[in-house]
Amino acid sequence: MRSLRLKILALAALLVVLTQAGTIGALLFTASHEVEQRIRTDLATSGDVLDRAMKLHSERLREAMAILAGDPQFMRASAAADRPALARALARSMAQSDTDLAVVLDAGGRVLAGTGSAQSLPDVLPGLLRIAAGQEAARGVLETGNAAYHVTTVALHEPGGQAVGWLVTGVALNDTRARRIAAFGGQDIAFVTGSGDSLRVVGSSLQDIDLAGIGGRLADIDDTTGATLEARIRGTDYIVAHKVLVPGYPDAQVLLFQSVEQAMAPYRLLRWSALGVGLFALLVALAGGAIVTRAITHPVRNLAAAAARIRGGDYSRPVEVAARDELGMLAGAFNTMQGGIAEREARITYQAQYDALTGLPNRLFALERLEEAVTRAQAASTPVSLLVVELGSFADIAAALGHEIGDALLSQAAERLRASADARHTVARLEGDEFLIILDGLGLDAARELAEDLLRLLGVGLSVRDVNISLDAVVGIALYPEHGRDANQLLLRASVARNDARNAHEPVHVYQDGREERRVRQLAILGDLRRAVRHDELKLYLQPKVSLADGRVCGAEALVRWDHPSFGWLPPGEFIGIAEQFGNISLVTHWALTAAVRECRLWVEDGLDISVSVNLSGRDLLDQHLPVFILQLLRDHDLAPRYLTVEITEEALVRDFARATLVLECLRDLGVRVSIDDFGTKYSSLAQLKRLPVDELKIDRTFVMELPQDRDDAAIVRSTLDLAHSLGLEVVAEGVESPAALQWLAAHGCERAQGFHISRPMPAEAFGNWVRRYGSNAEHAGHIARAEAV
Repeated sequence: MRSLRLKILALAALLVVLTQAGTIGALLFTASHEVEQRIRTDLATSGDVLDRAMKLHSERLREAMAILAGDPQFMRASAAADRPALARALARSMAQSDTDLAVVLDAGGRVLAGTGSAQSLPDVLPGLLRIAAGQEAARGVLETGNAAYHVTTVALHEPGGQAVGWLVTGVALNDTRARRIAAFGGQDIAFVTGSGDSLRVVGSSLQDIDLAGIGGRLADIDDTTGATLEARIRGTDYIVAHKVLVPGYPDAQVLLFQSVEQAMAPYRLLRWSALGVGLFALLVALAGGAIVTRAITHPVRNLAAAAARIRGGDYSRPVEVAARDELGMLAGAFNTMQGGIAEREARITYQAQYDALTGLPNRLFALERLEEAVTRAQAASTPVSLLVVELGSFADIAAALGHEIGDALLSQAAERLRASADARHTVARLEGDEFLIILDGLGLDAARELAEDLLRLLGVGLSVRDVNISLDAVVGIALYPEHGRDANQLLLRASVARNDARNAHEPVHVYQDGREERRVRQLAILGDLRRAVRHDELKLYLQPKVSLADGRVCGAEALVRWDHPSFGWLPPGEFIGIAEQFGNISLVTHWALTAAVRECRLWVEDGLDISVSVNLSGRDLLDQHLPVFILQLLRDHDLAPRYLTVEITEEALVRDFARATLVLECLRDLGVRVSIDDFGTKYSSLAQLKRLPVDELKIDRTFVMELPQDRDDAAIVRSTLDLAHSLGLEVVAEGVESPAALQWLAAHGCERAQGFHISRPMPAEAFGNWVRRYGSNAEHAGHIARAEAV
């Protein structure tokens, strides 16, 4: 604010200073110009007055001399050259007129008599003779020695009328005369003779005048136009005008000087008055500016303070500005904005902390509550229980009934969870169908009791649009401080307990030490899977199948093993399920298909008529691009489709039977064989089996391993063989671990068999040699016998 106030005050001061400076400058410029014009006018006027005065003075002298020249007594004295008489007559005449010189000249220019300064003149004055000769009366300038005179001449005539001499009177052009004229006219003057740079001052009202440099400039000025020049004399600026004293005598001039400073003297008071007015205006402007700036900056300061409060999250106080001008409007708009921001921030804060559907705290807010609960528990040495609740069947219900009913179901479930917990505890929605309950100050027994109550409440059923829906749920429990000492760790371990509860089909499960490490291992395996495919860390293993009709090796099942750089050899059960759960199974499937087809092509090139089977997951059957991938793979390796069999489980068909059937039909059309793996262990449906495009069934090992001793297994296998053959399907029995089982299967019409009795799974590079050794064994040619295990 100080900067704004200073800027406004500086602007006001600058405007006043510029205005006053302009005004005073214009005033002084006008005054200076006016003074110069007036000086020039006054000088011209003074020059004219001086010229007329000298002419008038000359006329008066001529009249006086004419009277004297007409005096008979004076004429007789002049004719007789009576010097004393002439001198007395001249003295009487000078006493009556203002003259410094009176001279009587004869016709030859000799001085007959003189008074005043004439007594120091030479006897002959040719200069006067040049002035007076041939004229009845004349006027001129006589320069003699260091003196100069303005003279008037009158001719003296004898009775016959002939001029016999001249009567001359004059005034000295000296300092005294110059001062008298200056005192009368108000301007200093100087009488000069000569021209150009040779000007000589013969009389001046100025002391020690130096006309250096003026003479050349005077020559360029016409005295009839009133032109002037500026000169600096003895440190003072003058405006100078000049006049020729007597026409016809250009070398005798009078200079008129007017001091500029003296002429400007009357304006000094005006200048100081203007400066005073300007200073007063500046003070008034600063005072007014201070008032205006306060009127502006005070509301602005209030607005700035309010903005700082808003930045700090304080929206409680409005901006108070009493003015009704634009600043008042701005303050009103600011208050409106503050209210809008407060409302929006409250809404955003609510949205950031609470779930929009259920109104429960969301994950982030729940973590904050959990951190607060842990902090209180640390201070009071009390327990904290954490329950993660998952609605197990919610996804299927939402898929079947629609998301609108699913949302209503979630809202009702949230209400029941909230009603079951004490108000001092926190119930939050984590995501989807997962909820979190924080029991502050309660231990395991209270947590188990609450979990069982929740399960009963949810199991009773929720009414949505007149439909009663029962929800099964699982609950994972973690405890502070037994299972973790911070919020994130507790939530993670409660989630692990929830997963364990779901996998173990237990409604309530308490976290067990070490389970998090298994979870971390699974995540590490999942993260490394893509790298394993890219760097060939996966290895292809093969388990042979034999034909029970002739005992020859007719096929092999492709199995994947992983040589993990940190965990060592990983069996399929440790990474296949994770890959399928998190959507990465296609990476493994594509790798297995590629490796199996490549290996099968090598068998064909070696003359082995052996097919290869590859397992597909439920996600693979939803991939509509899989048939295109397999077709391109077979073409790239120039392998007939009959050599490839894809094995699917009954469980894989449950996700989307129609879509999976479409993919299988495309594969069947390509010539790829389709086999149902683990038949009889999952969701066996004869209606679906009838509609599936399959070529064979694989009886699960659980029914084969105890043959023929277990009568129930034998009955199931016989029924399966009859069913498959009636549908035109071939049968493969897996899990054959004894010669008796092998012979029993062959006797009851089973086409193929595989199991540890024939061979354990082996690396792909060892399979060819194993087949050759197996084929060279004479015992298998006549009957089915135990094969070498690898």
